[in-house]
Amino acid sequence: MHGRAASGSFWEVPMSTKDELAAQIRVARGLKGWKQGDLARKAKIDPSALSRYEREGGAPSAVKEKIFSAIEVPPDFAEGFVSAYRVLEGAADRPAGSAADLEDALGAEVASRFAAMLAPALAVLSVPDELPQREERPPTAEDRAEAELLCLRLLPYTFDERLLVVTSGRHYRSAALCERLCNESVSAAARNAEDSLHWSKLALRVAERIPGSEAKRSKAMGYAWAFVGNSWRIANEFPTADASFARSRTLYILGRREAPGWFEEARALDLEASFRRDEGEFSESLELLDRALVICEPSSRSRILLKQAATLEQAGQPERALLALEEARPAIGRGEGGLRYRWMLRFNWVKCLVQLYRSPEAEALLPELRQLAAELGNDLDQLRTRVLSGEVLAGLRRWNEALAELSAARDEFTILKLFADAAVVGLDEAVILLEDCRTAKVRTLVRTMKPIFESLGLKRETLASYRLFVAAVEREAATAAQARALAQAIERGGKRVNAPEAS
Repeated sequence: MHGRAASGSFWEVPMSTKDELAAQIRVARGLKGWKQGDLARKAKIDPSALSRYEREGGAPSAVKEKIFSAIEVPPDFAEGFVSAYRVLEGAADRPAGSAADLEDALGAEVASRFAAMLAPALAVLSVPDELPQREERPPTAEDRAEAELLCLRLLPYTFDERLLVVTSGRHYRSAALCERLCNESVSAAARNAEDSLHWSKLALRVAERIPGSEAKRSKAMGYAWAFVGNSWRIANEFPTADASFARSRTLYILGRREAPGWFEEARALDLEASFRRDEGEFSESLELLDRALVICEPSSRSRILLKQAATLEQAGQPERALLALEEARPAIGRGEGGLRYRWMLRFNWVKCLVQLYRSPEAEALLPELRQLAAELGNDLDQLRTRVLSGEVLAGLRRWNEALAELSAARDEFTILKLFADAAVVGLDEAVILLEDCRTAKVRTLVRTMKPIFESLGLKRETLASYRLFVAAVEREAATAAQARALAQAIERGGKRVNAPEAS
């Protein structure tokens, strides 16, 4: 790019002829997607004065502070962006946009960041002020395809850069993109909680800027806040998750009667149900899932039934869990939810059979379960399958084979720093050893696992149970029931990921 910016951008004349402050105000306003009237109203300054400042600069310090405070774009960022833009426009007698040019303008420390950031930001600025208003309708397949493309465009950038783009770009203010980013936050949870939280916060930023009525935005934000809460759940920040879900419920109440077909409330309910389950509030979780089943779209039903089955199994009701799985099986058999739902159906089925002391039936399903896990190619899912295989073998009283599977899984969880999972699997080993009267080996195992337990930050009651169990092991008086109770207490602490989640 040389001389003049592309037609339709906020830059109407070459940058070299514009006052620096005027340019900073224009670029900051452009990054928010605001018209002059929007900024004048939010900054509480006279519109004609703002127009003059944007043409000529010269805004007093107090006015400049009001402007940038209203825009929420730091002046140093706006200044740096203007400098980067000028460098990349370049002079007519030399190539524009070289790395050296950028470093001269911005300094080496921030040059690389601006080089990556400038392309999407300029794309934002080149969008005309007036965009056609979209019809007030739920997202279509075409809208979702566009949202997929926009999501792909965000992938190369850092979280801060993504936040800039979705805040500034008018094309990024869509219901379909909000939903797509919410789904991305769930997918990212398989990697780590921080990634999940980043995507859910991006979705919330999009929701806050969706055009239309306040009620529709309330509904969009209620939807996004549920995914923020889910991300905090995955990060084991339960008080923050609880507050996020409370905010989601309030916003849904404000927007429930508006925009039918937008932002399925059943999705928010099933996400909160997962949180209540992790808290050990099984009755509340099941009540939320029952509500979700009544109002959900047909395509969501199998996901909710899988969650219901997992919750019932963890609540010690395997018979009811099998009924939920039986109801979900036809749709999943037709391909709903893809390979992962097929694996989850089989996983939870085997888990229930183990609880019901039907281990021979469970063993017959293990080859298919292992094959599905291998096809998924997810390390955690394969680890979960390995733990479940150990539980099946224990139910068959094939102690040594069970211990080999569980010990290997515990080592892998420890390497991954999933210490709560490692602790629970180690306690499964302790149960087997105690039932097989190998008390000396239990002592060795518990001593080996001491650093794992100490890393968990156990709650007072669970810590007391752990100390009592260790003391009993040292006296060779520990029981399998004690080991099981301690494992359940750790699971109720919400730090274990060794439970497959219907995303």
